[in-house]
Amino acid sequence: MNLTPLYLKHINSISYIKFANIFNVTKYSKNFVCIFVWLVLFGFPFALSAETTIIENEEDEKRVLENHAFEKLRFGLANHIHYYKVKKTKNTVVEQRSGRKRLYDHNLILRSIFRNRILHHEYGSIGRLLDGASFIDFGSAILYEEGAVTVRDLYEDQFLSRYIKKIVATDINDPEYDHTRYIEIHITERDPFPFAFNEIPYRLDDPEYIRVLTRIYTPNEFSPVIFRSTNSGPDLFYTVEEMREHFRSVLDANPHRTILYFFNRYIFFRTPCESKFQLLGTIDEKVGVNHSFSAWRYVDWNKREFSEAIDPNFRYIRIAEERNESKADRLDSLISSYNCQIRAKINHYRHKIMKTMTK
Repeated sequence: MNLTPLYLKHINSISYIKFANIFNVTKYSKNFVCIFVWLVLFGFPFALSAETTIIENEEDEKRVLENHAFEKLRFGLANHIHYYKVKKTKNTVVEQRSGRKRLYDHNLILRSIFRNRILHHEYGSIGRLLDGASFIDFGSAILYEEGAVTVRDLYEDQFLSRYIKKIVATDINDPEYDHTRYIEIHITERDPFPFAFNEIPYRLDDPEYIRVLTRIYTPNEFSPVIFRSTNSGPDLFYTVEEMREHFRSVLDANPHRTILYFFNRYIFFRTPCESKFQLLGTIDEKVGVNHSFSAWRYVDWNKREFSEAIDPNFRYIRIAEERNESKADRLDSLISSYNCQIRAKINHYRHKIMKTMTK
């Protein structure tokens, strides 16, 4: 494979100024930065040029994978992980990737979803499909401040509590260091959470594990689920291929569920009638996923509008006024969503019958 055109394309599209700002040229020579950029770009083409595997639209998948590779380079390399493990913050050694209201844009988006303001072109109100969902947060910083603070923001949202029936915080229990045994420290030294919490492995790439995890916290095989990985392991520390395996596992483990997934700055959606995720939109990257400045602390959350939180992908969704959906559109979307749910149940029970017959 000739890498030169890809290399030139990236060099032309990413200015030296951006990289100089990121890597601080006062600390590194210009030659080192140029060589480093060149090596980085040569390390990614094979991973980023394959056909779509996890996201329905090819352009969307390419953009997401390129962003993931770039995020890992900036914030998820081994030296970053080590730095945050040894740096004490507010009398803890938890990684400094959390804070009250940091991910509050998710609350604003979910409120709009359940107010029927985000309408899928085929299925209509996404809120109807997610009503009664369980919310599972991957990597919740359970030792930071009062513990799992962004999960608490969801738990304490009285409007969302009508629609989200179970909220689950998770974290790793790293036996390599005494101070990273997060679950053990929480159980022995902290007050219990008002919501569920569970230990997870560092690599979330086993469909069976994810299947068991979702089964524990959902009423049945068809119940919707909302996942989140923002400023945590899968969206920062995984390689591109590890991230791909994680997404495949999430999809394979939940074939009969409607899924919403907040992953880094992206919002993904999949019904049981699709095999891959659709990218519904992008979250304002200047706030919740800003690793350079605690911007969320200076936002007036009483005045922030839903429209400021999301950049919609109009390929899949449209934004409506609250409950402003025509009767004809509502009927069409209801038929599509019910048809999808019925097909999912038929496939589920057919699979169970075939499995029983082959034993």
